[in-house]
Amino acid sequence: MNSNFDEFRKAAIDLAVDRYPTSVDCLDTCSEDIEKYKEYIKMGMTTIKNSLTELLDEEQIHQLHMILDKTQRVDLIQKGLHQHFHGISEKRREELLSEFFATKPYRARRSTMSRTIAREPTPLSPEMLSWQTTRHKNVLLKLKKGKSSQWDAMNVIGDQYYHLRRSVRVLYDPQFMKYCNESLLAIIGNTSFTQLEEMVRDSEQLEHIWNKYQQIIGYLKNEEDQLTAEHYGQFCRKIYRLLPIEQADLMSWLSPFQRFRIAEMIQDPEVDDSQVYEKLYEFFNKASGDAKDEADEVITLGCRKFIAHHLGDQLAEDIEDLRVAGGAGSSHHTAALLFSKHYEIAEAGELAHQKRIDESLSICKRIYLDYDGSCFCNGRSNTCDPKTHVCQNCTGGTIGYQCEKCPDDLQLDKSGVCSTPLDEECNCHNHATECMDGMCQNCQGNTIGDQCELCDVGYFGDPTKEKECKKCPCPKNGECSYNTFSNIIECNDCPKGHIGERCEDSEKSYQPYTTEASTITLVDNQL
Repeated sequence: MNSNFDEFRKAAIDLAVDRYPTSVDCLDTCSEDIEKYKEYIKMGMTTIKNSLTELLDEEQIHQLHMILDKTQRVDLIQKGLHQHFHGISEKRREELLSEFFATKPYRARRSTMSRTIAREPTPLSPEMLSWQTTRHKNVLLKLKKGKSSQWDAMNVIGDQYYHLRRSVRVLYDPQFMKYCNESLLAIIGNTSFTQLEEMVRDSEQLEHIWNKYQQIIGYLKNEEDQLTAEHYGQFCRKIYRLLPIEQADLMSWLSPFQRFRIAEMIQDPEVDDSQVYEKLYEFFNKASGDAKDEADEVITLGCRKFIAHHLGDQLAEDIEDLRVAGGAGSSHHTAALLFSKHYEIAEAGELAHQKRIDESLSICKRIYLDYDGSCFCNGRSNTCDPKTHVCQNCTGGTIGYQCEKCPDDLQLDKSGVCSTPLDEECNCHNHATECMDGMCQNCQGNTIGDQCELCDVGYFGDPTKEKECKKCPCPKNGECSYNTFSNIIECNDCPKGHIGERCEDSEKSYQPYTTEASTITLVDNQL
């Protein structure tokens, strides 16, 4: 084979010199690459037997992860890894890069060691766990069947508690806070605990607080205390709500290949952020089965945690309620609510790491809120603010995230215009145009009453059907009423000496009245 290749190469170069002189350099380069490839074949370096841990030790992998966490420079990590991939095929290099980005820093080994040497946690009382639902309990039951440690169960309980609604947590916070305070004081001492308290009170960055805690437990005398303190720290930071949320946490559900693909897109100057988020959304939609469940849980819980941490518990709960309720334009409504609040706080200079927060919120917007950038303004606008997604230039005097309401002193009429309303308690049945303190003013059409709902004395009819009251067919403007049995209008009080439904009959010598009353019936005068 080698002799055949050499002969073919010589023939190709001779032909190129005669007919295609510009291709000689290309052929020489290809020949050199082929020679190198042949050498690698001899060395057995083209096989896929090499794993990441065979090429780098755990300390090297850990250091690269630390650099990635600190700089967020995927290109630097790729360059560093390629130095260890000499002689490996391009395809295998990509697989190894994907393997690296899918791994977790080896500091997680500590938790494995702690299962054998860390002290067991102080048990939580049944009263402290009375908030747990059947679903919560089933998760812990599975852990128990899988022979997980007590600390594994504590971590799950911490996660469950972290995601409870604030209205529930406020009932149990005193017990959990006391538990954590006493546990940490017992192991790190009052001086160190006070230092951490001051950092929290001064609103220092969560990373700094956690680094300080790690430094404190590093000075503890024995490894058992150190590992036990670390476990209590991991649990109690969820109780204290001191969990930093990073963009990478929202993408932990991606497969190694997908993570590598996203990393490539982030580093590509031709690819903008929106394309990256669309690719994430595509991966999310293509997931199925357990992978889909994991992705949905990571995104939902991660985004709720992220929003609560940076923008407050109440906003996180309001957004979750709106998201679950659904309805027309709900994804736009939640996105506008989230980003208008975000930029309000950002403009006040109250957010650190603004770029990292923007990136994570963009992931939450696209996947958690399922918002695609559309503008839903209830037919009163076609444009939205590109940053906050709030509707702009609302017609009819409307305001709100989606032009859905009026200023406080106005109300939305049937035509979609904000106008000065009559008092809601003031329904004048079309017999008055003014209202004050819930009462109609200057009732017309022979009507009276707070709502112009009655006929005036000497008149009959039904004003609530927006018809005028008619004069009673009775002598001397007397009152009348409708007799439901005889289906006619009857006079209530006849003058002395007169009787009858319309006072048309006389007693003894009194002269009877002859009025049109005797001919009025319900058929002639509909009420």
